[in-house]
Amino acid sequence: MSFLAIGERAAVTAKARIYRGRLLSPSDYARLLDCETVGEIAAYLARTESYAPYLAALHPEGMHRGELEGVLTVIPLLEEIPFCHYLGPGRKVLLRAWGERFDGDIIKRMLRILATGKGSRDALRARAESVPLTLVDREKLFASRTFRDVLAALEGSPLREILADPLKRAEKEGKNLFRAKMALDSFFLTRILSAGKKLSGSEGRGVRTLFGTRADLINLYWIYRGRRFFAMSPEEALSITLPVRYRLSFQTLSTFAFAPDIPSLVDLLSRSVYGEAFRIRQEEEMEVSEMKLEHNLYRILRRTAAKIFSSGTSGVHVVLAYLTLKELEVKDLFTIIEGVRYHYDQKKGREFLISTGSSSLLRSERGDAPWLS
Repeated sequence: MSFLAIGERAAVTAKARIYRGRLLSPSDYARLLDCETVGEIAAYLARTESYAPYLAALHPEGMHRGELEGVLTVIPLLEEIPFCHYLGPGRKVLLRAWGERFDGDIIKRMLRILATGKGSRDALRARAESVPLTLVDREKLFASRTFRDVLAALEGSPLREILADPLKRAEKEGKNLFRAKMALDSFFLTRILSAGKKLSGSEGRGVRTLFGTRADLINLYWIYRGRRFFAMSPEEALSITLPVRYRLSFQTLSTFAFAPDIPSLVDLLSRSVYGEAFRIRQEEEMEVSEMKLEHNLYRILRRTAAKIFSSGTSGVHVVLAYLTLKELEVKDLFTIIEGVRYHYDQKKGREFLISTGSSSLLRSERGDAPWLS
């Protein structure tokens, strides 16, 4: 390995460790859960080292839910960009592949507006103003009135071919966007792993561990949702999985997909290597059990990212681990904002937080039961 490559790895790892130290602490979570308005949440975040650069100048006390969530959404992407300045072309490609997922998120949101007639184009445009969109024509996308218009906005992009068939099927299936969303997720994850394969040693292993785990979790979730909510046949459920295998072989996924019924499927999933995520009480309301399942899966991903830091290795995989932690922290903030906005019981709301650090502090300070995960 060249001295330049060693220098790259050391620089980005040091920066990632500094950034990780700025993530919200358990006491931050406790204070955020005590906030009574979205403005209070924004004002508190504006006083933290991590979020002050993005919120302090925006009069956070008066921010509404949409404004705050719009700012928070793009922060992980904005924090990816500075790391690229430390990297050579090979590793920079990997980070760019991670950041391009934001294009996919904007496309998904635009498709949802077209499919449901709900949502604000102006708000979506504002959300994308501060970040580059490299895989779609920004103006054509926001002017789209049909799925065909979206495909036209993707002319010359690899995403056009990826979405052509799913969007054609969506038109015939009542504008069901499930397959289109899956196609986008599959594209970006496969793209990241393909770039990661070019790295050797701990960097390559770290990327495979982080995104291989993500792929496994996505495959389990898609099989489960496909069978339970979309009445897919076993063959259909298996066909929508990613072409990525990490700890779950094709045979194992086949066993899940061909379970005779949903209770049998849940039982099999709960005894898999990721089974802890599926050990939820089936008698709970469906919406509640689904939220807990989704957040349980995120907790496994968070734990995987945290382990990369404890490994003591250096390289771009440490940056990706940090960005994953940041992304999940933002998801936690969305949960807290939703709880305040709709006046949910915050004691219940914290059960859906991904950060295990916040739950342990809340148990010790308030004497509540531990998380189900």
